[in-house]
Amino acid sequence: YVSFEKRQAAIYVQEVFTGRREKLASYSGINGAPAWSPDGRKLALTLSKDGSPDIYVLNINRKTLTRLTTHYGIDTEPAWSPDGQEIVFTSDRGGRPQIYKVPSYGGKVSRVTFEGDYNARASYAPDGGQLTLVTRQGRDYRIGLLDLASGALQVLSDGSLDESPSFAPNGSMVIYATKINGRGELAAISVDGNVKQRLALQEGDVREPVWSPYTRNRRNQ
Repeated sequence: YVSFEKRQAAIYVQEVFTGRREKLASYSGINGAPAWSPDGRKLALTLSKDGSPDIYVLNINRKTLTRLTTHYGIDTEPAWSPDGQEIVFTSDRGGRPQIYKVPSYGGKVSRVTFEGDYNARASYAPDGGQLTLVTRQGRDYRIGLLDLASGALQVLSDGSLDESPSFAPNGSMVIYATKINGRGELAAISVDGNVKQRLALQEGDVREPVWSPYTRNRRNQ
């Protein structure tokens, strides 16, 4: 998670059961958007060590840092592919926020989204064949589903401010946060767009929901 210390952001990891806390990143500038690798051994994150926000990978055990992007634009919101071989991220290097990808060990950056002038906050489906993301339709921000093989982008939601999509572990549903009458609510939609559900809370606003990983042992959830 990200914490602010004396107006400087730092990234920590905390053990849930013991409460043990360890600082992993506290560089000058931005320290944000941490994302665990599938094997739990690395973190992808956004750092601005030289003034420009770029994507890095931090090896937790070795404490080694690998820079994946080098660009004057803003690179942020990294997310790992299920096999850990690639990382998608949001960048405005082309003038508008779009989704790009880079090998997790370093290499050539390539653009993923081309439809529309705003695509951001992407994450992979469990099988690696699709991305869910936030896409702008006119003045509205909605949840989209991108097929990586064909490049086809399907708009799933119909709200005006939908954000933070997260796939279910079986890949059949996407949860996200939406605004209804000025309040943040939790919503879910099937990947074919046919099943929609909203889960209103008695109080408070929903922000940045994430589906927990599947596990056969419910005590570990």
